[in-house]
Amino acid sequence: MSTLLTLLLATTTTAPVPTPPPYTEIAGDALAPEGLRHQEALRIDRDFGKPEFDLVVDTWTSERGPDSFAEVRLWWVKTTAGDRRSPLSTRAQKYVEIDARADGPDHWTLAVTGDHKRFAFDVELDPKGRAHVFTDVIVDGGERVEHCRAISGFLHARKILGVPVGIAKLSVSCIDDAGALVRGHAVIDRVRR
Repeated sequence: MSTLLTLLLATTTTAPVPTPPPYTEIAGDALAPEGLRHQEALRIDRDFGKPEFDLVVDTWTSERGPDSFAEVRLWWVKTTAGDRRSPLSTRAQKYVEIDARADGPDHWTLAVTGDHKRFAFDVELDPKGRAHVFTDVIVDGGERVEHCRAISGFLHARKILGVPVGIAKLSVSCIDDAGALVRGHAVIDRVRR
């Protein structure tokens, strides 16, 4: 093989991008397979169901250059089992739909639809390769804060006679463009389902 051909093959062949962990139950300490960097970008508590389960937005980027996502997920985290992750059950998927979509190498949209309501997150990488979750928030008085960086969330159930029957709202604490702490609820769109 000629030296030129060897040089061309060496410069055009790239190592494969490592694969994120499978979308199945997985231990918290197995979330960063070799070659990938895992980051928990947002944790969402709830006022229904088993208290040891929260929702979490996880992201993966390549260790070689964290300028693009390998994957973004919203799934369960079990706080009493070393932050073990698991997908929503088949039963839960009948009521809640999660749509994760790459809009670019460093920007994904996560949308959650259930109970005729939809709320969405923008998951973005900053210049240092850190993942952040953004959403539009309504504060007391009705003011809308757009693209607020979420630091925590709390999902409230709509209840009838104390029994959860759907989604009421998602409370969010976030940081606005000016760096101020904002507390409100995520903008929820009404949808037909």
